[in-house]
Amino acid sequence: MKNWLSWIVGGTVAASVVTYASLGDPTLDLLNSVRSIEQSWSFADASRDADASRDHDESDRSHELSVQNFDSEFETKSRLVQQRGNPRFGRESQDGSNRANHRNQPATLKAFRESVGDHWKSTVHVLEKNRQIALGATVSTDGWIVTKSSEVPDGKIDVRLFDGSKAEGMVKTRRSDLDLALIKIERSGLPVIAWDTNADVPVGGWLISSDNRNSPVAIGVLSVSSRNVPRARAVLGVTLVEPPASGKGALVERVVEGSGADRAGVRTGDVIHRINGDALITRKEILDRLGGLAAGQRVDVGIQREGNTESLTAQMMDLNQSLLDPTEMEVNGEISARATGFQKVIQHDSVLAPNQCGGPVIDIYGNAIGINIARAGRVSSYAIPAKIAAPAIADMLNSAIAKPTSNSSNVVQASRPTPPTNSFGLPASVPGGISIETLKPEVVAPKAVIRP
Repeated sequence: MKNWLSWIVGGTVAASVVTYASLGDPTLDLLNSVRSIEQSWSFADASRDADASRDHDESDRSHELSVQNFDSEFETKSRLVQQRGNPRFGRESQDGSNRANHRNQPATLKAFRESVGDHWKSTVHVLEKNRQIALGATVSTDGWIVTKSSEVPDGKIDVRLFDGSKAEGMVKTRRSDLDLALIKIERSGLPVIAWDTNADVPVGGWLISSDNRNSPVAIGVLSVSSRNVPRARAVLGVTLVEPPASGKGALVERVVEGSGADRAGVRTGDVIHRINGDALITRKEILDRLGGLAAGQRVDVGIQREGNTESLTAQMMDLNQSLLDPTEMEVNGEISARATGFQKVIQHDSVLAPNQCGGPVIDIYGNAIGINIARAGRVSSYAIPAKIAAPAIADMLNSAIAKPTSNSSNVVQASRPTPPTNSFGLPASVPGGISIETLKPEVVAPKAVIRP
């Protein structure tokens, strides 16, 4: 193995780390290097305690100088964000001494570049109004991309490829049970992700989340190899009361911080009077309409505010304990709107933002073993294993080609393996709002590369 750990940190620590690089087993190399890094962190923590009176700004400048050898603009910006804290990503990212935050430092992430291999070339950024909303993976050379469905709206979006170019695309098919969507862009000759459906990562094994740059977006370890996540109730994130006697609709008494309503700009004192364009007269009518929606679904909310009428687009979210406790939300940061209702997902502790879901997750040996599908908590991220995702993607390609669409109002819904009931024995209609199309078996879709 190359001495690719030598640059992880500067000075004496770098010298201690490089001694572990060898020609032996890569897992042992990484384990030893990480132990060395942790020892250096402990030493650094002790030094910080001893020098507590040192000026904070001087400490920040010293740290920035210790990593000044990074040569890309992206890595520099990422470093500054992680040092100074991202107010929308919880206290964990703001605390520079946190171990999980150290793992996502560019210096540490570089140590896992060899494991990522060329998978980063098959990873894309999905953009809406030039803002990243998800990651994705190219599954066909002619421009088919899989991503997290609930983060991507219908209509035109942009996709940024590994070479920095952008292409316009649109969702063509969705798979609600897995929260996957296929986007089509007009490109050819694209690198395709090579799924490994046989890789077996042990609990405690390293997992690397790919980005469309040649450095990972996050690293972590496998916490649970397979689990079912029951579906939670979907909420908008407001407390509603009856409006004044002369009014119609429902008065917003409280907006839950971090909820879909909060992100959309709903405020205390607003009066909700329309849902998806339909005028609703009573509080009960509004609650009944919202109760029929699923987590991740977007809803147009018509409000009256200070005599003016506005329309906001909000996203329904899973009812999560973090939403009910402002302290939890402050500590844990944002969670995915759809983070429940999955079967046989793997759980790992990589620190991902919701807009970093939808891309490949890779083991230490360079195998693409799944798709990151949700951030569920401070150290809980879920991924769909490749042995489930790969055949599902093939079905989705079949659906998209069997029923091609020309506009966003006719997105095809891919088939599910067991349409009569969901994973909890309830009628499939319980989630609501999803119609299932039957596949046409005679149609052969372009095959994604699947490693035997």
